[in-house]
Amino acid sequence: MIPLTPGRLIAAATSFDGLREEGGNNRGLMIEKFLNDVGLEAGQPWCAAFVHHVGYWSHFDSETRQSSWSLPDTGSCYLLGHFALRNDILRDEPTEGDVFLVWKSTLGRFAHTGVVVRVRQAGKSLAGNPWFDCDTVEGNSNEAGSRDATSVVRIVRRFNPSAGDRFIRWAILGNRGGAVLTPTATRAA
Repeated sequence: MIPLTPGRLIAAATSFDGLREEGGNNRGLMIEKFLNDVGLEAGQPWCAAFVHHVGYWSHFDSETRQSSWSLPDTGSCYLLGHFALRNDILRDEPTEGDVFLVWKSTLGRFAHTGVVVRVRQAGKSLAGNPWFDCDTVEGNSNEAGSRDATSVVRIVRRFNPSAGDRFIRWAILGNRGGAVLTPTATRAA
């Protein structure tokens, strides 16, 4: 099996930079493939399905016809966060190759995801809360960082852990066995 490698994920995600929906409404041949691969129909939000696609295929071994990708096949940011929490891989500080989760307080859940390419800068607010500016690659987004847009983009995003943003350190699952998977619950949006 291919070792879990953040660089592989970053390269695969970056290769999709500029991919756009066809006609909007979460549609298009590639977008629908992302969604279908996690058991969702066309027209659904696809940021988590994009993360699954690039993770799975960046760690696919053609000889064994299996992927060592360690995150569940889901189109749900909430379920990604739940999986990460259950497997003790959810972090407050980013590192290169992490999968990020943006917390949406109005929804009371994680509502957007993508890949951290690089941590540019870290600091603290006047109230002493940490923030991180990161280069990211994310699907279902745009240059302004919207979570409901039409493209795969590479942007700079500010994360605020005090507001609930988190980072999945998925690569450490390769160094320990027994990730807690719940296959029957991983596909829901």
